[in-house]
Amino acid sequence: MLPIATPAPVLRRAFTLPRGRRIARARLHLSAAGNVTFTVNSAPLTVDGRRANAGRTNVPRLLTDQSAYDRTVLYDTFDVTGLLDTGRENVVAAELGRGWYGVTTPQEWYWQLAPYAGQPRLRAKLVVTYTDGSATTLVTDRDWLAADGPTTFDSVYSGEKYDARRADELGDWRSAGYRTGRAWRPAAVLIPPGSCVSPSPKYHGRLPATTIPDGFEPAVLRAHEAEPVLVSQTLRPVSLTETAPGSKTWILDYGQILTGLVRLELTDVRSDKEGLTVRIRGGNRITGGDGTAASPLSVEEENFQHDANLQTHYYTLGKRPTQRWEQQFSHFGFRYLEVMNLEAVLGRAPDPERDADMLTVGVARSGFTRTGTFTTDNALLNRLQRNLEWAEQNNLVQKPTDTPSREKNGWTGDAMASSESESLTWDVNAVLTNYLRHFPDAQISTGQLPMFVPIAKGGYGYDRTPTYYGNSSLFAEPYDHQDTLLKYYETLFTAENDYKFEASLGAYSGAEAPGSNAVISLAFYIHFCDYMDEVGRRLGRTERAAHYARSARTLRKAFIANYWDASKGYFAQGSISSENAMAIAFDLVPGSDLDPGDPRHLAGTKPLAENKEALAKLLADRITAAGHHIQNDMYGSRYEFNILSEYGYTDIALKAVTQTGVPGYVHQIAKGATSLWEQWTDRLSVNHHYRSNVATWFYQSLAGIRPTSTAYETLRIRPYVPSVAVNSQVPTSVDDTDLSPAALGHVSASIDTVRGTVSSQWRRRTDGRIALTVTVPYNTEAEIWVPTQGKPVLAPQGVAYVRDDISGGAAYKVYRARAGAYRFNA
Repeated sequence: MLPIATPAPVLRRAFTLPRGRRIARARLHLSAAGNVTFTVNSAPLTVDGRRANAGRTNVPRLLTDQSAYDRTVLYDTFDVTGLLDTGRENVVAAELGRGWYGVTTPQEWYWQLAPYAGQPRLRAKLVVTYTDGSATTLVTDRDWLAADGPTTFDSVYSGEKYDARRADELGDWRSAGYRTGRAWRPAAVLIPPGSCVSPSPKYHGRLPATTIPDGFEPAVLRAHEAEPVLVSQTLRPVSLTETAPGSKTWILDYGQILTGLVRLELTDVRSDKEGLTVRIRGGNRITGGDGTAASPLSVEEENFQHDANLQTHYYTLGKRPTQRWEQQFSHFGFRYLEVMNLEAVLGRAPDPERDADMLTVGVARSGFTRTGTFTTDNALLNRLQRNLEWAEQNNLVQKPTDTPSREKNGWTGDAMASSESESLTWDVNAVLTNYLRHFPDAQISTGQLPMFVPIAKGGYGYDRTPTYYGNSSLFAEPYDHQDTLLKYYETLFTAENDYKFEASLGAYSGAEAPGSNAVISLAFYIHFCDYMDEVGRRLGRTERAAHYARSARTLRKAFIANYWDASKGYFAQGSISSENAMAIAFDLVPGSDLDPGDPRHLAGTKPLAENKEALAKLLADRITAAGHHIQNDMYGSRYEFNILSEYGYTDIALKAVTQTGVPGYVHQIAKGATSLWEQWTDRLSVNHHYRSNVATWFYQSLAGIRPTSTAYETLRIRPYVPSVAVNSQVPTSVDDTDLSPAALGHVSASIDTVRGTVSSQWRRRTDGRIALTVTVPYNTEAEIWVPTQGKPVLAPQGVAYVRDDISGGAAYKVYRARAGAYRFNA
């Protein structure tokens, strides 16, 4: 089966606004099943209503965001007031790509077989309001004209084919005054996205293009609340390498694994070059031999899940001396571009300086802003923070993805693992809210949810968006759907099977054996019941809340009965580090001192506090026994680092994070990683985000910033100050193991919360005390824990002493403060 190649249609509509009227405002409401690039009088849309800036960083890309097109289609609204004129011809114009609506590239997730799949389609509404209160409205209808465009093929997986000869034939079709020829025809009016839904639908099979079948229900049109994809910066190649002497195939290295859009600019093109085609393929790694004729280099193509080329563009030259093209309907995840036939086009070998702007890359992600920063005096930790930030933003294009190259799917478990760390560095409120709104569309009648969303059709990953942003709608809106999901869980975990259900996926990417997935599955099920109980009470859903409180009691008792090993004093049968970290985080630990009516009461075991301490020590001991290497999987590690600090093992956590060798972050860096990997070896994706959850520990334990109520209404600043000397320099290779061990001497973090900026910065003084500087935002009450290091603390004015306390084995003076900046031991 081969990908279907059909030209991307171009559409235009010319119109004249009344002379003599002044425009007060003009709004364009734009939706597409697929992708669309849209212009008004040849000017691109912008997110701020201004003209496109020099770097086009305010121009939205890949409109509109993906959704479950049989249920929901998103639309965006743009201010186009400054792009229109009265009394003369105006032109709105669009080019449509297939996007996720019309995928034709065969792959193992069957997007090409989605029941809604079809040709891309556009819906737009322009409303121009004048100062006298009157208005002109323009909509997509048969008055629009259409033609085949220069993009002859496009695929979110395979890339794009662009024929500049066709662009030359069309001319400046987006501008006013353009004369349409015989190639232009009235636009076809297609049925809207939707589906034939019912237990026994009257119509089966792929939907017709223009005739609405019996039982058809159109998808709901919903405002897109997340920021559109934007280009934040432009990268140029740092090196050009011929794959072998005389091969005339060149590899361009951009020095960074990224998610981006390829841009081509050719100048001084001779007319006899018309019709030549340049092939551009993106990849994350260089494979092959040693660069000799017998063993050329090659950019790896990760197409083992596709029956087609992956991330490959073809640009066919036109006749113009200067030619520019930019990727419009797909995004690539890559570091390297492999370019063929470039010498034939240039008439010479490419030159790094002369051709620096020939193939550039626009770094792209959903347009959220940075809200957090974390830095230290340890270069290795700073490099890790940089890598994880790239991993996060590379995988936040319209949705949290597992990799932006070969899969591009919104795996829920991956999103859950790193959502908290992402919420600390970026304002991901809107993009994660939009993502969570896809979940009801993906749910089937049994209550079951797929492992990733959106999906062509058929793990629910809760994140902490409501906690950090105070987005209360995310408690109320999904509750009934979450209720339906957990009713389905009740059919999987039953008294008859001792509440054991072996899910197909569970503990993943850990260094230790995963064990039975039934353990992690039940742990999360209990966690979900606790959530439904708490949120149900908050929403006044007392009956359902009480149901989940009862379920949680039954399941907790079963979890302890099934998996607690009394002879060992910890939970067994699953991924040991993961299940015991989650046991502490999800309140699953037994204790002999608990009330006999408590489901965690277990006669003959230690008291609860001692068991928790023993499990935390188990986590630390397993790291130490493995040569100070991280053992936990992607889920348990979300919780493990903070647990280690809270129980006095900050030194062990820091040593594990900075340890050389496999498994570990430093090994990735030593191998040249500029993002994070899916696994501790580079066997699979080298552009994955879920291991970025270590940043939660950076912010919440090393810097000590942690909300203690929703949206930072109250917070605690309690830095854990390590004493151990750890690797501090960035390795240049896996053989570089002398990395200048040194004690961490300075940590600084800040977060722009919904209430303002909170920051924490500590530095070791020469007298052994810790100088701590704190900023508390408005309308917030903070509890500030100042490490004493066995010495007196000099407190500033404006704070109130509360108590002496201990956490993680360290002594603190605790103060209370409201908005302001405070310096302790200054």
